[in-house]
Amino acid sequence: MTDFREIVVDACPRSNLTGTLEFCRELAKAFDARISVASYAWPKTSMKDVLAPNVFWAEEQTRLMERALASSRSMVDKVFGADSEQVHWCSGIGEPTAAMQAHLLTADLLITDSSDEDESVLPNPAHVALGSGVPVLRLGRSVANARFPRILVAWKDTAQARRAVHDALPLLVRAESVSVVGVGDEVSSERLDAVATHLRSHGAKAQYLHLPNTAGDACSSLLEQAGRERSDLIVTGVFGRNSLAERVFGGVTTEMLRSTEICWFMSH
Repeated sequence: MTDFREIVVDACPRSNLTGTLEFCRELAKAFDARISVASYAWPKTSMKDVLAPNVFWAEEQTRLMERALASSRSMVDKVFGADSEQVHWCSGIGEPTAAMQAHLLTADLLITDSSDEDESVLPNPAHVALGSGVPVLRLGRSVANARFPRILVAWKDTAQARRAVHDALPLLVRAESVSVVGVGDEVSSERLDAVATHLRSHGAKAQYLHLPNTAGDACSSLLEQAGRERSDLIVTGVFGRNSLAERVFGGVTTEMLRSTEICWFMSH
């Protein structure tokens, strides 16, 4: 991939949606991309609600979700102003992870953020990437601008890591520095060097670093290195092993989902 031409932004109801929309607007300008906005609302439910459904509760939740969707739409109109009519809008009441996957048929990239919300369910970005095959850019709490001058590529010899690097090329070639990082005996220095050389052939300013796995936790090592390098973005594959096994036993994807400060570009 050499460019992003169709970008979808996750506008599921949340309190800090304006920042995500503004970021998407700037990135779309940089790549002359079309923008689609997808917003799906679904209430968080308790076991009591499931076991003892109440028609009045359901009607009230529907009204709340409709109001939340209308609020998201008003934010889109405010951020995009006169250009909002050119932005494709799709919304509905439904479970957002599945609904978002269905909306990504022709997308090059989905942009979401690391928000948490009390009132409604938000899509799981890793599961969206897994189910749709579309790369997902999850904005962290400390995102500054749409350029990402310092990027860390978390590498291991998997199909998912190769896909992530390929999908992230439009951002990697724009960066001021790219660090290809591997941890422990999961990868060799020779392989890391080969990846960095490949990225330089595409015009990226890439170098490699092989870290010892002293902590026994690859994700912590990668995040600590990203902090040392003041990285703006980390690029990884998601669910390098069976996704159910990773949810049960843990892994880099599971740990990255808990880390909300740094921006994260993911592919499967």
